[in-house]
Amino acid sequence: MATYQTEQKKELVRFLKKHSNQAFTIDQICKEMAGDSACICPPGRSTVYRLIPKLLSENLIKQFKPSKGGKTVYQIIGGIDCKCHIHLKCTSCGKIFHMSNEITESMCSLISRSNEFKINMEETVLYGICRSCAEKGA
Repeated sequence: MATYQTEQKKELVRFLKKHSNQAFTIDQICKEMAGDSACICPPGRSTVYRLIPKLLSENLIKQFKPSKGGKTVYQIIGGIDCKCHIHLKCTSCGKIFHMSNEITESMCSLISRSNEFKINMEETVLYGICRSCAEKGA
């Protein structure tokens, strides 16, 4: 089945790709896109709300739900299967990184053997400070 590509959807995907190491709330997406001079046709808030589920179903973005309050954030993954690895989130800048599948498998195997515990990869985010923020003294 063919999918209809609106200009606003293209703009949204372009924006998210441009900021591929960042995760945004829907309000942040709208605000950043409205202020981005490179964005010719920024979508409105209701359009972003309508497009997000489509991008999720197309496996173009990942949704990260906070464990303690806060708002859900979204990040471009561009078809990467995010169910196979752990994510790392910087508590200073908010960037989300993908841990390599090999390191993830090694960690999960060790945890499984030593604690008889199977990790849910879809819900796993480790929090800390990224190299860039650590170098800045954050």
